Amino acid sequence: MPALTNAIPGPRGLPVLGVGNRLLNDPLEFMVRLQRHYGDLVQLPLGKHTMYLATHPDMVKRITQENWKNYIKRYPTMDEILGQGLVTSNGEYWLRQRRLMQPAFHHQRITRMADVMVEETERMLARWEGYARSHRPFEVQEEMMLLTQQIIVRTMFGTSLSDAEAHTIGKAFNDSLNWVAGQQFRIFQPPRSWPTPGNLAYRRNLELLERTVYRLINERRQRPGEHDDLLEMLVTARDADTGEQMSPKQIRDEVMTIFLAGHETTAGTLSWIIHLLTHHGDTERKLRSEYASVLGGRNPTPNDLPRLPYNRMVIDETLRLYPPTWILTRVLINPDTLGNYQLPAGATVALSPYVTHRHPAFWPNAESFDPERFRREEAESRHKFAYIPFLSGPRQCIGNNFALTEMQIVLPMILQRFQISAVPGYPVQPQPKATLRPGPKVWVEVRG
Repeated sequence: MPALTNAIPGPRGLPVLGVGNRLLNDPLEFMVRLQRHYGDLVQLPLGKHTMYLATHPDMVKRITQENWKNYIKRYPTMDEILGQGLVTSNGEYWLRQRRLMQPAFHHQRITRMADVMVEETERMLARWEGYARSHRPFEVQEEMMLLTQQIIVRTMFGTSLSDAEAHTIGKAFNDSLNWVAGQQFRIFQPPRSWPTPGNLAYRRNLELLERTVYRLINERRQRPGEHDDLLEMLVTARDADTGEQMSPKQIRDEVMTIFLAGHETTAGTLSWIIHLLTHHGDTERKLRSEYASVLGGRNPTPNDLPRLPYNRMVIDETLRLYPPTWILTRVLINPDTLGNYQLPAGATVALSPYVTHRHPAFWPNAESFDPERFRREEAESRHKFAYIPFLSGPRQCIGNNFALTEMQIVLPMILQRFQISAVPGYPVQPQPKATLRPGPKVWVEVRG
């Protein structure tokens, strides 16, 4: 075994900028090339700072499981809107919040939420009937964003909001989170106190959200037990050791966080699946055959999902190719060793599911779409940390089962109702923004 070293390989970059311009211009292809050329740990100069890209599953395991407490999150651009929610908090505070929130995502609760998923999908498909009759193309991401937005608003707030209020709140959530996340990719960021159009719109949306969320929290505190939704769970949750409840500010932070984690990510993945199926007829035919055999045209229930293995394989392969969280960072508290390299305290380490999901040692023909990779025998023989769409270890996404259930229900409902085809002339490429969405647009046509 080679001796430990601090000489981590990587490109030199330009004076002042380092490789920042290349990382901003084409981060996906750039990071894949870095892994192929320099190996599993790459040093990236970014002006005055240095970032380390770790891509081997063993390194992922070290960072997310074996020594996870030594790798903390630090997302200053997201602090104002997400506060100290599960995505941004650390240490004992994070652990307490995770324990308080875990029951809200218990399997039985997600099963009850499936009714909302079915109802909202039915509403979407009724709208698609109009598109089919008029032969009108539509942009599938907009439809998926609206669908997942309505599902998360209803499962979060139940019947506390009218349809019009739910739509307004959903749009404000979406606009605010996308605007804040987009600031991470700008070289020049005007202070948020400046009255720019973006800052003013963000401030209006944030004020609307906080007004609404705090009002609903206050109403639930005054009349507990009248609702069966995520907000009720957050309001009534108590610490098992102290009996303490979350403060209104803590609840507000988790509401914002759940919406971020449970909305755009799922919409993007569903959009990718539709796009891929329009270009892989054999996969679509296998799906339809499985649906016909198990469902016979009816809507799926949570009990049906284990009997639809190919449905899940298609979702897993899509998440492999296009993981919504395409990059994330951690900051080292104390020095650590990754592979044969030593990293200092304070180092920023980036993980990229997008790159790890293309590691040639674990994914042959990695750019091809092949759901058969997720047959049980093949999946069980693969390195556990080679596939991390929801990350892994103690900080794995708390809503992963919610998202997977939602996608496994929505997809058969769509394909049992409609034939879908891509509109020619609109090439689709990954758009590495806040999440990895297909773009710039995914235009499709449907027929019954």
